[in-house]
Amino acid sequence: MEWEQVSKDDDSTIIPNTWIHIHYYEALNTLFRLENSLRIFVYVVLKNCFFDKWCDINITSDDAEPATIETIAKKRRNQAQDFGYLGYTSSCPLMYLTSGELIRIITDDSYWKYFKSYFPASKQIIKHKLDEIGVIRNSLAHFRPLKSDDVEAIKTNAKHTLSAVDHFLRQIGRCFNTVPTNTQDSWYLALSPLKNELCDLKLTQCEDGTWVNFIFKYYSKVLPTTLFRPDRKHYLHQILNLITPSILQYYGNITKYATCLTELSVDSWDYKPEKPALYKIFRILFNRNVLNDHYQDIKNDIELLLSDIKAETELISSDNLARGKLISVARVSAKLNEDEKTQWWVLDADSTLCPNPKGVFPEYWGNTPLHTSMLTSTDKYPWMPIEVSKFEL
Repeated sequence: MEWEQVSKDDDSTIIPNTWIHIHYYEALNTLFRLENSLRIFVYVVLKNCFFDKWCDINITSDDAEPATIETIAKKRRNQAQDFGYLGYTSSCPLMYLTSGELIRIITDDSYWKYFKSYFPASKQIIKHKLDEIGVIRNSLAHFRPLKSDDVEAIKTNAKHTLSAVDHFLRQIGRCFNTVPTNTQDSWYLALSPLKNELCDLKLTQCEDGTWVNFIFKYYSKVLPTTLFRPDRKHYLHQILNLITPSILQYYGNITKYATCLTELSVDSWDYKPEKPALYKIFRILFNRNVLNDHYQDIKNDIELLLSDIKAETELISSDNLARGKLISVARVSAKLNEDEKTQWWVLDADSTLCPNPKGVFPEYWGNTPLHTSMLTSTDKYPWMPIEVSKFEL
């Protein structure tokens, strides 16, 4: 057999005429984004209602058997591991649920009360609209032919049912506004002062204040082992790096009450090779109501986290062969780029990004960008180790 392949012409992709019609790709793209957005939506709602027990709720599987989310996911995860060399494993149980099971969670009599405020119609109509999308999804999944009108039906039903869900997910990722410093809420008065000489804290919120991002900046200590080329255009630094997922491993109240934890790679506002000032940002997202009710437990863990970061940084600074539960040694390289008019440094700090520990912590979303629409355009989803499309500003 000989299969024709996609070719590229400049920045364009040329699809062979013998491939299936373009509306099949459009259907796949739309359904892929809708289903994964529903997973995130269901996770966020359940996590903030049931905290660390969210995956223990009872649902009905596609096999019509009652089980918990975790039980269904564990069974399917084990089946997938029989062929572990194919595809990618995931730490989140919801990645192993079907769209039909997600719809049943949303519209179940026991859970609809948690979801209904995000839908502009009755439960019966919402279920009908989502089930229609599911019928088209199953046709594509089982390689039955689709009409181009089917793609429009997906989009129309999604607009009718998921516009508020899209807004909800955007709010999570768009905590751009600083929490006012004259806020008198008890959680703010207790948590906003939490910082030390190694970690700054900035609190930001979404437009309506429902979501609050705790943005920590860890100032990475540079070890006295810098290497450079004779031309002084390439430098290699050893630095102390924060092992971000460990926060979820060792600080149970943060894990219990946080919606997600994300990070950025080590960076510098004004890099100077002789005295580099490097930092790493990690962000912990909380629902404001959760902060109101549980801020004291969260405060205890953040205080302990900051104390441990300081102690381990001091330890490994004096003994570079030591390793802590939160701090490790990583490498950052810098390269001088230049043209006729100017020069600038480019940092390569990808090694400071921490992978999601296999099989644990759905709260860890790595460096997933949260400000773009999960339903239409994001290039990366939580619980996925790779991008699904090109990044677009």
